Amino acid sequence: MVQWTLQSNACDVLSLGPRAAGRLATVGVRTVAELLATKPQAAADGQFSAETVTAWQREAKLLVALPQLPSDAARVLAAIGVGSAEQLLHSTPTQLIAEIESLWRSENAHTWKKVLEKPTVRAVCAWIGIAQQASSSRAA
Repeated sequence: MVQWTLQSNACDVLSLGPRAAGRLATVGVRTVAELLATKPQAAADGQFSAETVTAWQREAKLLVALPQLPSDAARVLAAIGVGSAEQLLHSTPTQLIAEIESLWRSENAHTWKKVLEKPTVRAVCAWIGIAQQASSSRAA
């Protein structure tokens, strides 16, 4: 299990390819901290939208805060608007599954949906469990 930090390379954390890395570098984004600090509208370059940058920010926050969370889970959660461990902690499986169902039915151009299986209720419950464990660890 990789422990990502704010100093980690943003493209490594997000599993982005060299083209995306190059485009982010041209707007001054190399680390997770730089990604989180950037304004999505400023980082959007015509190749990817401000919405994509916002989703990447949510995904990176989740992966830094919850190291046990699978990267695919962070990608799905970010796409449905979950951008923090706290938000995941306070979500219900029913709520998340409804959002995931809507995402999978949408015509949105998320190419990664083609290679991922739609998450199950069991998987979603496990994601919430990871957030609960992280919260308990921080409280202890």
